[in-house]
This record gives sequence, structure tokens and C-alpha cells, in this order.
Amino acid sequence: MGQTPLDIDVAIIGAGPTALFAAFECGMLKLSCVLIDALGEIGGQCAALYPEKPIYDIPGHPSIEGGALIAALDAQIAPFDVPRLLGQRVEKLSGTRGAFTLETDKATS
Repeated sequence: MGQTPLDIDVAIIGAGPTALFAAFECGMLKLSCVLIDALGEIGGQCAALYPEKPIYDIPGHPSIEGGALIAALDAQIAPFDVPRLLGQRVEKLSGTRGAFTLETDKATS
């Protein structure tokens, strides 16, 4: 039925810019992680609503379009091979600290 459960250190719910950067930081710390998002693609509102709109408050970029920001963040996490459960909504969290199970509307992670 669903996907094979993943054994990971960190579950990141959402796949917008902040979540993508969190995935990068996990990779740098040698922590495995997974991105889970109800949308069918990464990028959150930057990708879905305004990919061509310039953003002016990103450090190191006087101006960057939303789509370009997402592409850069995606390239930044590429070496870490972060699994993505896209088009899935988290519906249940159970377990204890350090040993939890997340269930989505399509799989258990």
C-alpha cells in the first residue's frame, strides 16, 4: 500500500525556503532528514504564487526572484540526497522523544 518507512533523524514538515535551508543545515550536521509537503513541488509560496517576483530581504542577494531562490536552495541540498514526500499531508504523530512515527495521508515515515 504505502511507501516503505524511513529511518531518519529529522522530519521537516513543509518544503518552502526555510525548510530547504533547514535540510541543508541537517546535511551539514550529518543528520538525515526528509521533507514532507502537501504541495506537489518544493518551494512553498515562492514557487506556487510568485516565482517571478523579486525578493529583497535574502542575505547576500540585493534582489532574487522566488523561483531562482528555490532553485539555488534545491542545488544547495542536492549533495545530501534529501528524500521528499510531496503531495502528502502529515496526519498523525506518535511515539516518544527520539522515537517517533509520522503518518501522512499516503504513507508512514
